[in-house]
This record gives sequence, structure tokens and C-alpha cells, in this order.
Amino acid sequence: MSLWDEISKKISFHAVYDNSILDALYFAKEKGFAGIQVAVEIPHLSFENISDKQCSKIREICEKDNLYLSIHGPDVITSLLTTNDHLKQGIFSYYKELFTFAEKINSKLITIHLGNITRFPTDTDPEIELPEEDLVIYKKTFNNNLRSLLELANKQFFICIENDRSNSIILDVVQPYLKKEEVWLCWDLAKKYDSSFNRDEKIEKFFLNNINSIKQIHLHDLTSNGKSHKVISSGLLDFKYFLNKLKIEEIMDFCLEVRPHEKAYESLLNLKRLLTSNN
Repeated sequence: MSLWDEISKKISFHAVYDNSILDALYFAKEKGFAGIQVAVEIPHLSFENISDKQCSKIREICEKDNLYLSIHGPDVITSLLTTNDHLKQGIFSYYKELFTFAEKINSKLITIHLGNITRFPTDTDPEIELPEEDLVIYKKTFNNNLRSLLELANKQFFICIENDRSNSIILDVVQPYLKKEEVWLCWDLAKKYDSSFNRDEKIEKFFLNNINSIKQIHLHDLTSNGKSHKVISSGLLDFKYFLNKLKIEEIMDFCLEVRPHEKAYESLLNLKRLLTSNN
């Protein structure tokens, strides 16, 4: 069996510029995608604008056409590194409603960004980015917030953590949760590199060491000028090399994060050519 045969029934696209979730699902069915990843951080696709009737229709279409739907949560605005109690109340209120929506549409995979820590670089050698006592507070806060989020999810979903803005604080806290299969990983291959195309070897090692925990892969190309989310085969990434390192059977979704959906379809065709060629 070729690598393409292994992953072709698990390829989705990132629904952002579609008029609605239903429109995205119709496009997925027409073009041979297995599903979609909904950008719920976009206002017109956010769950507060979707009625129960529409949720039922979304679920009906997925069941009828054998499609799946994953969710990509917001970026820094729902940061689990937030230490302020007032802000945390809003974040967990949001996640509670997000999980209710995911249950209504029968989405089993939710990918989140953990947020980031504000840096205050010093004019010293070596440079310091944050007071040491605050690093301790952030680590404790992140652990508590992650635990609260998982309690809220109540094991109904695969909560996947993306490798965006990952650092030693995040990785150290996440590792025990991975071991206990309480959280999972989403590996965005292009985000392994910086704008100069230097590979983050620490992140790569972390993901390869936790390869059984990877449930979602984000696929898009990276060009020499540091631009990402480009059509597959238009940039520098060696997709064959990285895909061959994965445990395909453990992964639920390979999401083409190339927008709009016409470019995702172009990427789908290019990926098929790439993975079925003998070169």
C-alpha cells in the first residue's frame, strides 16, 4: 500500500473562506476530501451564529456523505497561560460553549493553541526575557488551566495541542498528560521552521518521541521568503520525508491548511502526485 493510499481517506481542508460549514462540507464531498476543519475563531463560522437546526443539518450531511468535521479553536485570546482569574472565567465559559457545539455536530477532534507568554527582553548579556519568579507562576498556571480544560471536556473529545509557540514550559507540563492519554498532539510541519527555514530540532524531537500521541497533521508549504500556508509543492518542505516518519494508523486527520478551498484542492492533487510518484 502506498503512502497516499494510507492517508487519502483522512485528508481534510481548513474551512475559513467558505460561506458556511455546510458549504464547506458540500465542497469536501464534491472534491474528494474526507472532511473539514472548521475555523470557529472566524465570526461567520463561530458556533454562536449557528442554530440547533443548522447543527442537526451539519451532522446529517456528515453521516450521509461519510464526512468528518474537526474544530480549530482560537489563538492567543483563549490562552491557557492566562493567570488573571477574571480573564480565565471568560476563557472557560467560551470553551464550555465550544464543547457543547462540538457535541451537537459530533466533532471528536478539537485542536487548540495554548497561547504565549509576554516577553520583556533586557539589555543584558545574556538577554533575559522574564523574571524567574514569573516563569514558575506561568508553569503552575498552565498546568492548572489545562487540567480544568480537560475536566470540562470530560473525555468526550481528542483535545490536540498544536506546536505553535511551544516552549520548554509548555512541553514539560504537557508530557505527563500525553503519557496518560489525556491530551494529544497536532503537528504543523511548516511551523517546525522559522522565517529563515531553520528547523526547531527540540520541537521535532519532542513530537517524534511522542509519535503515538499525534492525532492531527497540518499540511501546507513554506517558501524561501518565510511565507507559510502555501500550496503543497510550491515551497521547500519535503513532505515524503516527514510523512514517512509518522504512524499513519494513529492519526485521525491530515488537514490541508491552504486557503481558500480551491488552493486546498490544488494541494490535494499535488500531494497525490507527490506520494504516488516513484521519484
